[in-house]
Amino acid sequence: MPQKDFWDKFKQRVREVSTAAADFTEEKTLIGKLKFELLNLKRKIDRLHREIGVRISELSHMEPQPQPFEDEEIIRLLDEIKEQDRLVEMKKEEINKVADHFRAKSEARQTEQETVKPAVEPEPDTEPEPKPKAKPKGRPKSRAATKKTTTRKKTTKSSKAKDADKDK
Repeated sequence: MPQKDFWDKFKQRVREVSTAAADFTEEKTLIGKLKFELLNLKRKIDRLHREIGVRISELSHMEPQPQPFEDEEIIRLLDEIKEQDRLVEMKKEEINKVADHFRAKSEARQTEQETVKPAVEPEPDTEPEPKPKAKPKGRPKSRAATKKTTTRKKTTKSSKAKDADKDK
């Protein structure tokens, strides 16, 4: 029974982790796509700024020199830059919304997991089985084998000790 509980908890945890990984991947994919679109908008704005610079350079060579803010081409480019800036702000807001959405989704899932913990109830009709007694390892020992035996270590005398024994 404890093994079944372990596997049930393991399966639940695997589901939770895979769901979180899928959400994380989806969030990063959407945000990455939006950031790529944002980068393209900023590049377009940079291109428009360069076009304005080129147009002003062209106007500076004309005689008589016209006012840059009266030139139709520059006015059109400035209006287009304003539109692109508006789109950049919208993309930034969209990125924040996506991040907030997934953050809220993650928090909701966490609170749901905390409130809905599966209660494991023992089965009412069965009693827990008694644990089996530990079996002795190996063969049973005889009574004689369990007695502590001591052995003497064979010692050899040094030559000086042998000479001292001879003198006695």
